[in-house]
Amino acid sequence: MSTTSLPTKGSKVLLTGASGFLAIHVAEALFDQGFKIVGTVRSNEKGDYLKELFKGKPFEYVIVEDVGKDDAFDEAVKGVEAVVHTASPFHVKADEPSELIQPAVDGTIGVLKSALKNGKDVKRVVITSSVASIENLDKKGPYTWTEADWNTFSEKEINEKGREASGADKYYASKTLAERAAWSFIEENKPSFDLVTICPPYVFGPVLQDVPSIEKINTSVGLFVQVIDGSTKDSALPGPVGNWVDVREVAVAHAKALVVPEAGGERFIVSAGPFCLQDFADAISSAYPDLSKVPKGKAGAAKEANDPKTARVFDGSKATRVLGVKYRPIEETSRDVYESLKAKKLL
Repeated sequence: MSTTSLPTKGSKVLLTGASGFLAIHVAEALFDQGFKIVGTVRSNEKGDYLKELFKGKPFEYVIVEDVGKDDAFDEAVKGVEAVVHTASPFHVKADEPSELIQPAVDGTIGVLKSALKNGKDVKRVVITSSVASIENLDKKGPYTWTEADWNTFSEKEINEKGREASGADKYYASKTLAERAAWSFIEENKPSFDLVTICPPYVFGPVLQDVPSIEKINTSVGLFVQVIDGSTKDSALPGPVGNWVDVREVAVAHAKALVVPEAGGERFIVSAGPFCLQDFADAISSAYPDLSKVPKGKAGAAKEANDPKTARVFDGSKATRVLGVKYRPIEETSRDVYESLKAKKLL
């Protein structure tokens, strides 16, 4: 536990990557905690969209075109008491590992450098990491991962295989190296602020960000879309097993990490447990029986696929214990995702 003082209610928080899927929900959670927000975006268009979305709430934005630049956040950190850094690429389509690793590491270290140099009021920095920094992809289930675990496999794969490494390992290495760099920065520089990292698995939930077309949907929600638009066939179910969480729980974890003293200096897995695509198919078929393209799969297949006796599980209990995070059922999340996509006329 850190002894650093906490940001005061009503103070400003810098939220990087503010127009992203997760960040918009984090903003709502920060408003709920009584904070004002300065959001970084890449364009006035994105910033104005957020101003309209958050109309009546204490939100302003600044343009940061390249989060990887050393001095990108130098001005933005002035006058804020906390930083929530969510801006990092999430996809598995990079050719060169550096396409993912460089911006993830540079952006993370950049915001910490700026806070050290210009953020005299900053008391706590919360960084969005990932279970990718925890899980070794070569380890088969059953296994329960905790915050004590670190991914040591992906960086080795990158070093040995370079661009021939899997897309997953390129992404996993980017998150691992970025988070390790953040903790090393704190250790080496001993700033007046402390650090918290939030490590979610696949994140699903209502889509609030600006999405011009369904093809531009964020990666995780894209998995859900494939189930409801008929891309996923019966034969593909129950589908690959992973772990999941609702975006609103991840958002609450970020916001609570700013106000809970015990969170300082800690990592938090925020995970509701194992899931497979069959879970989405079951939930949507039950709630919307008229949707004919949704695959049916096999009754009971999801329960069998998600059995902790065989699955890899990310233990999200520390986030519940320390941050008060409560995980909602996947059926509720599935309905809310579907309704949000319909509301945006993306389906």
